[in-house]
Parts: sequence; structure tokens; C-alpha cells
Amino acid sequence: MTYDPDGAPAAFDPTDPDAMDAWLNDSVVSALHEDLGRQFRALPPEQQLAELVPELEKAQARFDHLAEVLAGALADDPRRFLLITMGDQVENMRARINELGGSA
Repeated sequence: MTYDPDGAPAAFDPTDPDAMDAWLNDSVVSALHEDLGRQFRALPPEQQLAELVPELEKAQARFDHLAEVLAGALADDPRRFLLITMGDQVENMRARINELGGSA
């Protein structure tokens, strides 16, 4: 399976290891995230906080959902790399909120 960043948006499916791997390793997605991150950090702190707090809640919910899906999975399940990445993203969001003076 390949990931098509220009295709129709797909539902988040933590049960499909191939889809997760394709998403994690797509160079276009990575470059887009870097560009969007730079643009976002250039916004005023209040605007960043207003957008980060609800996104943190969504990211935490996705992380929790994947953790539940993987609770019974084998230790070498490749989706665990996604879980680690998602956990890092949640922590990075919390750190940014703290830097901006919000509470996470």
C-alpha cells in the first residue's frame, strides 16, 4: 500500500499496519508538516494556544485509541512505532503549550 497525500482523505485506521507505515514514511507528508510547523510558530502566541489546545485533545484521543488497539498486539507489531511517534507528538504539543504560557 502507498500513501497518496493528494488523494481523498482516509479515515485513521490503526488496524492497518501498511497504511500506518506508508503515512509515517511519506516524504511529502514530512515536508508539509515541517512547512506548516514553521508557519504556525510564526503566529502570535494567543493564536497558537487557541489552536493547540483542541488539537492536543484530539491527538491524545487518537493516541489513546491506538494504545487500546495495540493492547493485545504482539510486542514486535510495527504499529508500535506509530504509537511512539504519536506519543512524542502529544508531548511536543504539551511542551509548546507550556512555552507559550498555557497549561497542558
